[in-house]
Amino acid sequence: MHRIVGFVSLLAALLMPISSSAGTDKDVKEAYTQVGDIKMRYLEAGTGDRNLVFIPGWLMTAEVWKEQIPYFAARGFHVFAIDPRSQGLTSRTETGNTYHQQAADLFAFLKKLKLEHCTLIGWGAGVVTLLEYVSSPETLRPDALVFVDWAPPGLDEKDYPSRAAMQQARDTAIAMEDDRSKAIDHEVHGLFASQQPGIMYKELADAAAKTPAGTALAQLFDLITGDRRTAFAQIFVPVLIVNSQDNRVAGEYMQSKIAGSQLHIVEKVGHALFLEKPQAFNQALEDFLGKQ
Repeated sequence: MHRIVGFVSLLAALLMPISSSAGTDKDVKEAYTQVGDIKMRYLEAGTGDRNLVFIPGWLMTAEVWKEQIPYFAARGFHVFAIDPRSQGLTSRTETGNTYHQQAADLFAFLKKLKLEHCTLIGWGAGVVTLLEYVSSPETLRPDALVFVDWAPPGLDEKDYPSRAAMQQARDTAIAMEDDRSKAIDHEVHGLFASQQPGIMYKELADAAAKTPAGTALAQLFDLITGDRRTAFAQIFVPVLIVNSQDNRVAGEYMQSKIAGSQLHIVEKVGHALFLEKPQAFNQALEDFLGKQ
């Protein structure tokens, strides 16, 4: 993975199986619900009125939160994780593959399941969905927001110096067009700072290849060209920012722009920090939720 601030969110193209040492398959229910023109697939665990909704990033699916779903369900939370439009087992559409539409789908999902009170957690491009969501006039105000390892792409300001991400986005798009399997394998291996079991890389690569190539490129274009920073001023709920050390500058930038937000840095991890060090991530999130 190209570990450059501002582009790391583009590399979240992965899926993990739900089996995990943190819980068992029987604790997690798979379900579908009609959301506008799509049938959205999601995973659910736990009960009660303390709702957590996990949103994956670029080409991601609900299973990537495999270390969080059973963990928080066992601690009294009602946990949901979704497959966004055209990702995983949610309906694929030829149009509407933008983060603005994903935000609209999220709103419809929350209304459908009557999740008026919840904490929304997004990773990478999933943060973009959340920023689009809070900017929309059709929003159920969340109890809190959690942004996981995202960096505003292409910025170059005094308090946040960044290299331009456009060339990197182009390189990724061209690589996927030339040899998609090879490009995905490269990105999969770059998600982690430490070596992972070979089966993990294979499962991730196989899952990443399921999203149609045209959809992947449309989302990539939207992701890298959109400036969502104006949404920071529209956030009036508690916010936790959890970033890797490589993304510390981006985290500090966002913390300075989002009133009252908290920043937590996880050391010696890659972009998939909640998979690489799940205990550290889960503890940071649990501490944050305990203060709400």
